[in-house]
Amino acid sequence: MKVIFRRVEIEDIIIATLILSLAFEIAFFGIETSPISFIFMYFISLLAVITGFVGHEMTHKITAFRYNYFAEFRRWNLGLLIAFITSFFHIVFAAPGATNIYGYLDNKTNGKIAASGPIYNIILGIFFISISFLNIPFSNILTFIGTINIWLAFFNLWPIPPLDGSKVIKWNIPIYLLLIVISGILTLKFIFGL
Repeated sequence: MKVIFRRVEIEDIIIATLILSLAFEIAFFGIETSPISFIFMYFISLLAVITGFVGHEMTHKITAFRYNYFAEFRRWNLGLLIAFITSFFHIVFAAPGATNIYGYLDNKTNGKIAASGPIYNIILGIFFISISFLNIPFSNILTFIGTINIWLAFFNLWPIPPLDGSKVIKWNIPIYLLLIVISGILTLKFIFGL
């Protein structure tokens, strides 16, 4: 099945990306900076959200299409508002929407599709943070992108419907535990500094 994008999906992805980028910018960098710094940090957040959030949702979409299911992203306006509000408390409740999958899904297929997003984020997070240890220019930006990916993986693995974790745990508890432990350890280390 060929992966297709409808106009409404593209619009929802763009709106969710722009608002989520602002939320991460506020949570990590604050608003008490110069306008130039704020804009620069916003674009760094935008890069992190494109690689993390958009990549996560597109991984769900592509995986669903590989299983011959139609899937598309829909933004959740209340989730975007909550993400924006929580950012002022230096945390982002990152639920800007979801990739909806159409058709009957058994627990195994649903779990695999759900697991694909956090797995993508874990791999990307480890990749960007590993590169940042090479002490190259802009390594702090790479660390930030990696950190956002790790947070997205951990947050999405909470076993609360409709988050990915609730679907993965129904499918395969050992895989769920592996993913939540890896993302949890990385979150404690790179976000909370423990």
